[in-house]
Amino acid sequence: MSLLKINIRSTQVIITACFIALLMLVSTCEFTKSDDGLSGIVHPSGEEFAGTGTCDQCHQSIADSHALTPHARTSGVGTLETVLGSFDSGKNTFILNDRLKVSMEKTPDGLFQRAFVAGKEVDRKPIDIVIGSGRQGQTYLFWQENTLFQLPVSYHASSDSWSNSPGYPTDQILFNRSISARCLECHSTYLKIGKTIDGHETFDRKQVILGVDCERCHGPAAKHVTFHQKNPGEDKGQYITNPAQLTRKQKLDNCALCHSGIRNNFMPSFSYKVGDDLDDFSLPTQPADSGATLDVHGNQYGLLTSSKCFRMSTMDCSSCHNVHTRETSKLELFSARCMNCHKRGGDNFCKQREFPGLVLSKNCIDCHMPALPSRQVFLRSSGNRSTPFFVRTHLVGNYERQVKLFIEKITTKNFPAK
Repeated sequence: MSLLKINIRSTQVIITACFIALLMLVSTCEFTKSDDGLSGIVHPSGEEFAGTGTCDQCHQSIADSHALTPHARTSGVGTLETVLGSFDSGKNTFILNDRLKVSMEKTPDGLFQRAFVAGKEVDRKPIDIVIGSGRQGQTYLFWQENTLFQLPVSYHASSDSWSNSPGYPTDQILFNRSISARCLECHSTYLKIGKTIDGHETFDRKQVILGVDCERCHGPAAKHVTFHQKNPGEDKGQYITNPAQLTRKQKLDNCALCHSGIRNNFMPSFSYKVGDDLDDFSLPTQPADSGATLDVHGNQYGLLTSSKCFRMSTMDCSSCHNVHTRETSKLELFSARCMNCHKRGGDNFCKQREFPGLVLSKNCIDCHMPALPSRQVFLRSSGNRSTPFFVRTHLVGNYERQVKLFIEKITTKNFPAK
């Protein structure tokens, strides 16, 4: 099996520490609820979180469905169920070079990454938190007092193997990359930020809500839960934000917080909440329409808003994405949503000629929002061969090369050479 190493441009190292986008929706590491059964965790706005697991008391089907989504699984406690990499003998070791290796091991005390130099163990750290839904991969964090650090070995999904963590060297094994609040702001619902000590941000380990859960998009819900527990006959949701009722910009801001690439924060991380004006908290550092920044942390929001489809409509992210359900790789489903505007027979319907095997209404995506090789992220195998890392662009448009490749693929499948 080839051992994959991930190289990232140096300017991307801080954000890519949280690279690759599992986990079951878990509440926290050392989470304790208050006497009223709510979280006791208070957002900087002064509103209290109800806490993960509260919403399913009244919204069971939505909560169950959301728990399977990449958002819900983007962070959680490290367990055998949430860590995707293998701990089986022969599959649990990542070799950096002929002297250095890291072994992933399960013990009665938990899961660990053990570092070896020339066959001698030199360090051992626990897998406390998993970052990433597993769709592309995962990376792992450990607590050292109140600071979170990234472990040196990550998991790469397409090869189903362990890999070097983003930007890490291959001539030494490091456990000293601390994780910033900005990174966690997009991979969790809330962490209370403490003091910065020796350049490392600290967190209150009892004030943590992992996973991007309901309250991340609907706002802290303690008051909502308390009201409806006391007024079970009230059908209209009180003291809660319904994103569907927000303005277009407010809806887009809620997604842009994490899907507009690297941002320059001028307010503390986790201070923004749904309904706020995102520009009052941070600004993107990447050009809106630049394909050069296409990667897992790229400006997909900027690419979308630069698209003709977006500019000539009232669409927002929810026009195509239902965040309550897992829709990963369901291209036919997304294409059906394109048909809401690009109806067959209309002037703006696809002009490509149909033939056996090609139904235009069933795959708009591979031609008009193709998966393109990132210019920021690439993989290197043990033979030092570069492997492209593909990310689906949200700049909707006409991609002649991708259309040609797509047509050739279908033609070859349906009309194989004799």
